[in-house]
Amino acid sequence: MSFDQVPREVRQRIFELVIRSPADPPASPSVSQEGRKKLDGAGIWQLPPRNPALPLLLLNKQSHDEVKYVQQRVPTDCHVDIMFVKDCGLWTTWSIPVLPRTQYVDSVSATFRIFEPTDDLDDRFRQSLCFHGGCGGPPMATWSFHRLMTGLITDGPGYLRPDVASQLEGQSLNPRYVIKELTINILAPTDNAAHTSVVQSEQAYKEELSRGHGGRSTRWYLHDDPITPEERIAGYMTGELDHLLDQSFYTIRYGMILWEGFMKDIVFLINGAEYNRIVVGELLKNHEPIYWGAASELVVFRKEKYALWRTWLDERRRGMREGLELDDNRPIDDIMSARGI
Repeated sequence: MSFDQVPREVRQRIFELVIRSPADPPASPSVSQEGRKKLDGAGIWQLPPRNPALPLLLLNKQSHDEVKYVQQRVPTDCHVDIMFVKDCGLWTTWSIPVLPRTQYVDSVSATFRIFEPTDDLDDRFRQSLCFHGGCGGPPMATWSFHRLMTGLITDGPGYLRPDVASQLEGQSLNPRYVIKELTINILAPTDNAAHTSVVQSEQAYKEELSRGHGGRSTRWYLHDDPITPEERIAGYMTGELDHLLDQSFYTIRYGMILWEGFMKDIVFLINGAEYNRIVVGELLKNHEPIYWGAASELVVFRKEKYALWRTWLDERRRGMREGLELDDNRPIDDIMSARGI
């Protein structure tokens, strides 16, 4: 029996399984260097996403038509493998069964794998993921993790549709997509490295120790701690996310888009077991900034801007729950600034 003689329902089920099967992740950074491009200066190195349906679409007209039919019906469940390569960036490999047909993405699952950088990595990757503290701000690496999450909302899975305007200095991030569920699974390292530090190579960390500066570059618990490397990374990521969602004076500008784009849960797993679950809608209830700045003449002004944004946000989230087409143009960009709307 030829494949064309297989019952249509069976053929379509086979096509669906092929389209929705995640791509095999790279075995290591060493074998996955070629073709990676940096995502707008954020320490993220991407492989161009591949279309898993392309070989099926090219088989013949019948298969082409049936695959297109399947593509219109499969959920937008996307997966990204992220190699956390110390000092050398976050290396993404996407599996996208179908591009979003609407503003809504059903789910994104991410797998984090931790790697010690090896000598055969190209110099262009070096120092692209820096955990040294910024000048009055967070470590530069924090912005890499921020871009991983906000890019889902501004550009969609695979970051295929970059919002050029949002990348210009002083411009807001435009919430073009809604991610219904996000799951991040952080795995134990398998590269047999010591991982004394999870943010510096063993060599760099030992050199800092010899100078009496061990761990000065970032929070102490990321270095030489009895908890496992994957727990340290999970603690760092959830801690930074808490800061963004806290709507503090300094972070609300960067956390607004997370409230605007994540619909349900953000779940962190460690080796497949739940570590932390953020129920975005519940967290937002009765939540607002507790500090509005020292200048009393600006407090009322800032509260008015917050109320305007919050009214728009509540309406947007109501529309999310009902699956409506959403207004992506937020009425206010920077609540805590002294500038007008």
